[in-house]
Amino acid sequence: MHNTISVGLIIIYAFFAFEARSQNQSKADSIRVIIESQKLSLNEEMEAYYWLSTYSSSPEEELEYGKELLELAGQSNSKEYRIKSNLRIGIAHRLMGNLSLALASLFESANDALGVKEFEHLLTDVYLEISSCYTQNGDSDNALLYGAKTVDFLRTIGNKERLGPSLLNIGYDYYLIGNYDSAMAYYNESEPILQEVGMTLGLAYLIGNRALVYWKKGKPQKAQEDLFIAIDMLKKFDDRYAMADYYNQLGNIFLEENKQQKALDYTIKGLEMAESEGMKEQIRDASYLLFVLYQKVGDYKTAIAYQAQHNAYKDSIQNIETTQKLANLRTRFEVGQKQAEVDLLLEQKRNNQIVMITGVIILFIVMGLSILIYSYSKSKIKLSKQLEERKDALVASNNSKDKFFSIISHDLRAPVGNLSGLMSVTKCLRDEGKSDQMAEALDKMENSVDRLVKLLDNLLRWALQQRGHFPYAPESLSIKDVLSEATDMFADIAEAKKIDLELHVKEEFNVFIDKNTTSTIFRNLLNNAIKFTPIGGQVCVLAKKDLENKTAKIEFIDNGVGIPNDKLKILSDLNSTISTRGTSGETGHGLGLQLVYDFIELNKGEIEVVSEEGKGTSFIVWLPLS
Repeated sequence: MHNTISVGLIIIYAFFAFEARSQNQSKADSIRVIIESQKLSLNEEMEAYYWLSTYSSSPEEELEYGKELLELAGQSNSKEYRIKSNLRIGIAHRLMGNLSLALASLFESANDALGVKEFEHLLTDVYLEISSCYTQNGDSDNALLYGAKTVDFLRTIGNKERLGPSLLNIGYDYYLIGNYDSAMAYYNESEPILQEVGMTLGLAYLIGNRALVYWKKGKPQKAQEDLFIAIDMLKKFDDRYAMADYYNQLGNIFLEENKQQKALDYTIKGLEMAESEGMKEQIRDASYLLFVLYQKVGDYKTAIAYQAQHNAYKDSIQNIETTQKLANLRTRFEVGQKQAEVDLLLEQKRNNQIVMITGVIILFIVMGLSILIYSYSKSKIKLSKQLEERKDALVASNNSKDKFFSIISHDLRAPVGNLSGLMSVTKCLRDEGKSDQMAEALDKMENSVDRLVKLLDNLLRWALQQRGHFPYAPESLSIKDVLSEATDMFADIAEAKKIDLELHVKEEFNVFIDKNTTSTIFRNLLNNAIKFTPIGGQVCVLAKKDLENKTAKIEFIDNGVGIPNDKLKILSDLNSTISTRGTSGETGHGLGLQLVYDFIELNKGEIEVVSEEGKGTSFIVWLPLS
């Protein structure tokens, strides 16, 4: 019975291997039946889950089966299937728009495959997917770097089945940076290879991607015809990832030709397909196109809704934090490669010294041996110390850089988002000829820009502080002035959510604080209060003297969603990040409260949090009086 099962699996895999990188749900269903109905050995089960993950048309299923394969690879201690499982997991995360998770798995796969000849073919697949991740994040330089590594290696070994798709990918990266001639050259080189190996899915991608070049070169009719051909070819593979993207591209082409209804029809079709599979990249692109289209037809309410959806998905795929994570992942991968080279050199050095020591033993007996052992030990200790010092300096530098980028991302998000919304509204008012309302909107934009300039100035000072050149400089300041500056910055954002934002200072008094860090405290607490307060809610800021403790007591009170008890217990843990979406879908990185606790300690103050889930939250800050 066991032999029959093995032969059957071999026949199935030989048949499937012809188009191993395509998505084919019917083949996935056949493999699932084999797994569920037959008793397989561990190796057979791993092979089955690998192909099941490969052929699944749903990224969520591909991720699930990839994780199952990783667990089986751990049980069998199989390096090959560990490489394959991390590759499939990386692909699934990329399709779902989780780029940092995708690259983490892909670089882990690459580390296992590096330097092992029997895994060279897998390493090319991994590099190809790493290139695709950078393409998706808009980083064409790194995408071309890893794409070129893949193509050069495949040309050397003459592997046409992998070379065809690799040429297709690098052509698309050149298309993204506007180098259409280079893109067309790679597409043309790819076409006969894909035809020779019979890779129908690759030809569908080729026709669709080349259509985009025709569009950019002023041939929209040819582009439309080829996109429809590509979509028809993709339907038999149920490749919704590519179909959704090509429907969005048809929307762009029809928009350019002022065929707004056709543009709407195809873009909505692309959006619905992307939403059904949870494909963030296509949802982001379709949302932006629908924002533009509904503006053109005068449906501003729907346009603003799609603009908000576009911003949310854009933020979740490509933002400062994601880009920084991708850069750090690449750095760790390349540092790991260099460390492996250093380890090899140290090993070679050790072997050479052993040979030398052996010769010295023969010539100088015990004395020579003792001298060399002492010299070698001293050299090794010194080298280890230098490497450790450099490592610590690099870690400290990266931590400082990461914190600065996080502060910029967090503090600029609200004012820039507000300014973007005002600009969209102003354009609409201009098109409708409403000059009076447009003037009012322009005044608000001017105020937003002024506040943004001040905020940038503070952030630059913070950068200097991170480099160790800006000391903590407390001074006597009016608490009302500092709080007014913070509440003014969030007035428009509160108004947009119809939140009643009030400031009450019972009497004029001064506090002894560092203005820059204290302003950051107040901005973050106000941002959180507005973020977690529903539309039509209230946010109140109260300030008064606490003469008994010789401090100023400042309360930030909201009637929002409140904080669950489990999160309330870890708010002051600077090593944890709590990131929760706001009542209107606002995003964040969970870094604001870390800065609050850090800077309150710096200003010799204290903080207390009182919250009840569903009723609201109160942050109470005590700062020293002048």
